[in-house]
Amino acid sequence: MQTKIFDTDQEILTSLAESDARAFDFLYQKFFTKLYAAAYKRLQNRELTEEVLQELFISLWERRKMLTINTTIEAYLFTSVKYLVIAQYKKNNLFEKYSNSLAPAEDYNFTEQMVAFDELNEAYQKALQSLPERCREVFLLKRTGLSQREISERLDISEKTVENQMTKALKILREVLSDYTALSIILIPVLH
Repeated sequence: MQTKIFDTDQEILTSLAESDARAFDFLYQKFFTKLYAAAYKRLQNRELTEEVLQELFISLWERRKMLTINTTIEAYLFTSVKYLVIAQYKKNNLFEKYSNSLAPAEDYNFTEQMVAFDELNEAYQKALQSLPERCREVFLLKRTGLSQREISERLDISEKTVENQMTKALKILREVLSDYTALSIILIPVLH
C-alpha cells in the first residue's frame, strides 16, 4: 500500500484525528530516521533509542483525537523526543555517565538544560499542589487523556465546570511558571 502524500500539517492532523492510518504512516516514514538519529546521538544505545521512538509514536497515535500542535509537526516531534530522552536519562541513571563523556562546552549546555528542566519540574509540582483540590483533580484527569465529557461523568459535574476548572488550572500554572517561560510554553500545551 502506497502512503498518501499530505500537503500541510493541518491535513495530517485532521486525518490523524479521523484515525486515518495513512497520516500516521506518512509521519512515521517522513520523520523516523531523523528522530532516531537525534535520540541516538544523545543516548548512544540502540534499545533505548528504539524505546524512545516507540513511546513517541504510540503516544502520537493514542493522543491523535485531542492533539493540538501550535508549532509545526516536525518541531513538536523533535521537542517530544528531547523530553523522552531526558526521561530516559532519569529512568536509567544515564545522565552522569553521559555528561562525563561530553566535550566541556556541550557538557555545560546539556547540564544547564537538565538543571533548568529539573527546576521547572520542581516548580510545576509545587504549582500543581497549590491548585484548589477540584481544579487539580480535573487538570490531572485531563492530562490522562480523558475528554471533558468523561471527566464530567467521572466527577459528576457539568462539562462547563470541567472547562472552567481547566481554564483556571492553566491560568494559575502559567502565572506560577512565568519565570520559566521558554520551558513552560512547551510543557503546558502538552499537558493541556
